[in-house]
Amino acid sequence: MIELKQVSKRYGQATVLKNITLSVDQPGIYCLLGRNGAGKTTLLKSIAGYQNITDGVIRVGGKTISTSTMDTGVSYIENFARHFNLPVRKLLRIASEVNPHYDDDFASEMMERFELDGKKKFHHLSLGMKTMVSTIICLASNKEVVLLDEPVLGFDAIMRVEFYDMLSESFRKHPRIIIVSTHIIEEIAKTIQKLMIIDKGSVRFFDTLQSVEAKAFSVSGLQREVEEATQGLHVIGQDTVGGLVTRYIFDNPPEPAASLEIHPLSLQDFFIQMVGHNKGGAAR
Repeated sequence: MIELKQVSKRYGQATVLKNITLSVDQPGIYCLLGRNGAGKTTLLKSIAGYQNITDGVIRVGGKTISTSTMDTGVSYIENFARHFNLPVRKLLRIASEVNPHYDDDFASEMMERFELDGKKKFHHLSLGMKTMVSTIICLASNKEVVLLDEPVLGFDAIMRVEFYDMLSESFRKHPRIIIVSTHIIEEIAKTIQKLMIIDKGSVRFFDTLQSVEAKAFSVSGLQREVEEATQGLHVIGQDTVGGLVTRYIFDNPPEPAASLEIHPLSLQDFFIQMVGHNKGGAAR
């Protein structure tokens, strides 16, 4: 459904996306992770056709995407999205009028769930409620590709839980590709099917959460023994304190030994090692 071939994006002398080639061809909820400035927003905007790329090709549903593409088949909402300062209910009605596939029932149900005041004008809403209105419009569009850029900004803990429930419910009702960019890693893990990590404009990881659970480990012990145990394995990071070493691997774990401590990595720790200053080669 989404295909990128050798995609690069430059702003002057700065290269923000670097020769990215990947395909997202199955419906699912995907999580896009990356540090600030890694290229997440640029990648999403390029897929949505909000900006042109410098090199390469992006296709969605077989259609080449650019700013001149009339209907990209993509619904995209960036953080701090702006809308006309109209009452919330009128904004939702306008969205339904311009999109024949718009799900009015879903939008109305979400308005009630999040206790949105339909009479209140958009600019009078809190940051969290503004983001929620934008997200409801995006999900209710029923486009085949939905891109959400930092959708939980301004949400408290309860709103975030409700958001993940809404995301899952929307996907069950209309399976399609939903890509969510977020900094809150562990919370979204229960909702997503695949994880994509981008760092310095390059995709460093794109696989299932199950692969992280099966292959992401820390191996700690005396330096010589850790190096022997992890020889030939894919090491993505290392910490050294005195003679003790912890290596972080993305591979089949070494055989247990009394002198070694082997522990699975959390999703957050895996992400940190993949993009941290001690990182090794890219995991595939």
